[in-house]
Amino acid sequence: MNARWRTLLLGNTAAMNRATIFASGAAAAAILIFVVAILIIDGARKDVIDDGVRIGTVDVGGMERDEARALVQRELGDSVGKRVRVTYDKKTFVLRPEVAQARLDADGSVDAALRRSREGNAFSRVLAPSDARGTVTPRVSFAREAIDDFAARIGKRVNRDARDADIDWRDGKLDRTRARPGVEVQQRKLVSSLTDVVANTSAERTVKVPVKVTERPDRTFEDLAKRYPTVIAIDRDGKQLRLYRNLQLEHRYKIAVGKGGNETTPGRYEIKEKTVNPDWHAPNSDWAGELAGQTIPAGDPRNPLEARWMGFHDGQGIHGTSDISSLGTAASHGCIRMSVRDVKELYEKVEKGTPVFVQ
Repeated sequence: MNARWRTLLLGNTAAMNRATIFASGAAAAAILIFVVAILIIDGARKDVIDDGVRIGTVDVGGMERDEARALVQRELGDSVGKRVRVTYDKKTFVLRPEVAQARLDADGSVDAALRRSREGNAFSRVLAPSDARGTVTPRVSFAREAIDDFAARIGKRVNRDARDADIDWRDGKLDRTRARPGVEVQQRKLVSSLTDVVANTSAERTVKVPVKVTERPDRTFEDLAKRYPTVIAIDRDGKQLRLYRNLQLEHRYKIAVGKGGNETTPGRYEIKEKTVNPDWHAPNSDWAGELAGQTIPAGDPRNPLEARWMGFHDGQGIHGTSDISSLGTAASHGCIRMSVRDVKELYEKVEKGTPVFVQ
């Protein structure tokens, strides 16, 4: 190659290198300008909430901080100040907002919406903005200690020991008490549920008390009839003895009860002894007179115990009497008098351990 062509080739190469350098510089400058533009645009929107962002049920997309705060306070402020009903069985407890010290944190809610809007990077926010950024839970402040105390008070009202099924006799009726298990409030779960509701402006304002069973009853309602095949109920005012079989009223008997100063003792007892043609062990009491402390055999006319004896409490019992005219009155010294026919009938129907209710 001669010198002339070599000079031309070198000149063209240098020109091409300068063009390449110029083009590269221009591209870099364009990229820089593009990046700067993106950053400027993104920075200008740092206090603007993205489209599609909601705070609770409130659409705050495209709003600046102050505008969003005012709207959130107006739309959601009252929803925080509502009572929370807490229920268990037939009990209802109410957590008032002033007790929980609950209030809407509008500033915190808007800050959370802005943080949601700033997720990702500047390029994704500017070049591929999402119109469905999602929902931000409104921020609510409250006193956790107050909710803990409220839950503890519920626990004192709800916690209970297991109870066996049982019977009682009130106002002339056999009252049946159903068994129930022992329960205990699950405090952590209750507090968690309460804080979730208090902190959520759109939540259902009712909470069910979570409990766990601590103990099962030993005797259920279905066991009662087997446990108490017969029951005796003595109505002192009505001068009646009621006999229940399988917890159902079977018969009423006319009786005499203790008179003033020697009343038949009210309470719940059971038949402790049964005797046919009983002897009478006269008590050491003034009313026994010269017989006090003596044992009067069956058949002796001085023995007031006729035919049958069913003792139930401290020398008091059910026995037959020949003094039929005393039935329907308060005439005895504490015992229950029945006609001989009735006491023999009753004697065959009850066993030792039969409950005796005196009212």
